[in-house]
Amino acid sequence: MPQRGPARVFRAVVYAALLIAAQGLLSRLADSAGLAAPDLFLLTAVALAWRMAPAWALVAAYGVGLGQDLLGGGVLGLHAAGLAGAVLLVLLIRRYVADSGPLQVVLSVVGAVAGEWLTFGLLAYWLRSNLITVNLLLTTIPSLLIGTLLAYPLWEWAVRWGIGPRPGPQEKLA
Repeated sequence: MPQRGPARVFRAVVYAALLIAAQGLLSRLADSAGLAAPDLFLLTAVALAWRMAPAWALVAAYGVGLGQDLLGGGVLGLHAAGLAGAVLLVLLIRRYVADSGPLQVVLSVVGAVAGEWLTFGLLAYWLRSNLITVNLLLTTIPSLLIGTLLAYPLWEWAVRWGIGPRPGPQEKLA
């Protein structure tokens, strides 16, 4: 993938459109089945965490989450903070798990889902909100985690095309 120029911008714009369309379609299909849809915005934040320096990865994840909040019409900043929390755990995994194979992929997705929902829980507690309930956690997180793990291989192909290849685990960490 080119590092600069119109081809890179074009691919990023097409990727963003694909992200919005695919997430919308999966959400509609999953809602009709009574399940949580795979979180493609979360997978995008994970992909950015693997491709960017840590500080920029946090900023990018916050931006992706803010875009998700603006599109979804929910609490502004909730997904943004959730994706930033997810990326914090992914960066820890990236730093301390040197394998770049399936183990690291599974740990990254599980860590991202855990980080996102821990952040949601902390924000709900801090704001004294009832957004997060035990019933929501028991019904949403298992299907979200399984769906996101199953969607990862296909979505990684789209990420490689739209954002670029994934570097080695230790690159861009310093």
